[in-house]
Amino acid sequence: MKSSTISVPIIAISAAFFLSWLGILYAGADHPPPPGFLLLVLIDLLAAGLVYWRVPTYMNWSRELKKNRWFLALLEGTAAGLAIAGVMLVFLGSGEPGVQPSFTDYMVWLAVSGVVGATNAGLVYGLSAYLSRKITT
Repeated sequence: MKSSTISVPIIAISAAFFLSWLGILYAGADHPPPPGFLLLVLIDLLAAGLVYWRVPTYMNWSRELKKNRWFLALLEGTAAGLAIAGVMLVFLGSGEPGVQPSFTDYMVWLAVSGVVGATNAGLVYGLSAYLSRKITT
């Protein structure tokens, strides 16, 4: 299998991830977006870079029928979601100045971020596995 054959789906999945999240973030932003929106775009770009880095691994897991591959992908996504949530809390704080979130608010934020991360990783793994089979057949 030529590397150019594999690189097209990797780029496509990464670009789709980036553009989908950019659309979601833009839809939820004030218009025009505030200057802090650029940090969200940067985080989105870094996350798409992680997707670009992990897709070949996911394709290999699918081809090799690695044990617990779905669970591992979901676990990686949960970890990535929690890491991104942590970065956003450190750099962006709680959002609105003067608002002091409670402990429960932080726990809900982290739980939702973990679930969203796992969902993203599941979709990325599923697409990677599907395209991997299409390329090899």
